[in-house]
Amino acid sequence: MLDDQKHADDICLNQIESLSKQISDLINCGNYDQVKDLDNTRLDLIKNFKDKNNKNFQSIIYKISEKNKDDIDQIESKLYSLKEEKSKFIKRFKAYNN
Repeated sequence: MLDDQKHADDICLNQIESLSKQISDLINCGNYDQVKDLDNTRLDLIKNFKDKNNKNFQSIIYKISEKNKDDIDQIESKLYSLKEEKSKFIKRFKAYNN
C-alpha cells in the first residue's frame, strides 16, 4: 500500500515539475492565456499529494515558489515597461495633434 502511495506521489511530483516548466516557458514567451489553467492543475496536484513530509516534495515546492516569485517580478517588470511605453506614446500623440 505504501509503495502504491509513493509511486503515485512520484508521478504527481513529475507532473507538478512538468507543469511548472510549462508555465515558466509560457511566461518567458509572453503567452499568459494558458498559465492560469496550468497553475490551477498544478495546485490541485499539490493539494492531492499524500506525503507532504517528503524532502523531494518540499524541495520541488520551494523551487516552484521561488520560480513563481521570479515570474511575477518578470511580469510586473514587463507590465511597467508597457505602461511606460504607452504613456510616452500618448504624450507623442498629443504633441502631434496640437
